[in-house]
Amino acid sequence: MKAYFIRKATSRETVGLFVAPSLVALAGVVDECCDPTLCEYAPAQTGGLMAADVTASTWPRPAGEAATGLEDAVLSQQWEDDLSAIDSTLQWKPLAPAAWRLLKTLTPAVEGTQPSELTDAENSPK
Repeated sequence: MKAYFIRKATSRETVGLFVAPSLVALAGVVDECCDPTLCEYAPAQTGGLMAADVTASTWPRPAGEAATGLEDAVLSQQWEDDLSAIDSTLQWKPLAPAAWRLLKTLTPAVEGTQPSELTDAENSPK
């Protein structure tokens, strides 16, 4: 599994931080909140999200509990640096090709391909 920062390509608006085993799976997860063909991704380096303060939340969350403990989360120093306009070394790439591969996988009869033709190896980041 790898972690990815996702933003909208045109506006650079933050979409989120996602974890997925391949770019096609990433496109599927991003599709839960916005159109992945309009997004860019950058692999996240070592880092994390941390609870900003002592929290009463626990994991696993009790049934019906809305709080996750990460409502006011802060980025680790590495991620702060990675996402800084001044210090950023992230290389953003379009997510659209993986989104189109996902669509082909979900609609093989329309595209004339079989899902087996779209291997996970070719959909994984290099």
